[in-house]
Amino acid sequence: MGAVMPLTASYTDVRRDLKAITDKVMHDRVSVTVFKNNKPAFKIVPLDPVAAPAQGSRQDAVQDRYLDAARAIDDEYRDVFEVLACES
Repeated sequence: MGAVMPLTASYTDVRRDLKAITDKVMHDRVSVTVFKNNKPAFKIVPLDPVAAPAQGSRQDAVQDRYLDAARAIDDEYRDVFEVLACES
């Protein structure tokens, strides 16, 4: 297997092609070193999936409350939603 060449981009390239660069970082799991004035300025790196919030975190509790509220609304107004969907 060959050595992986480090990826680099100029600050101007990042401003112009941020979506393509972030897609590459996320999908190929590679880092990109960004240069400004021909000097390394920062890196764009993929997040480690292990760094995700742990189960039972405060964020999970908040999301659970929102989902419970959404389910309650759906249960209560399901017939209204079905009628509106058929009229569209």
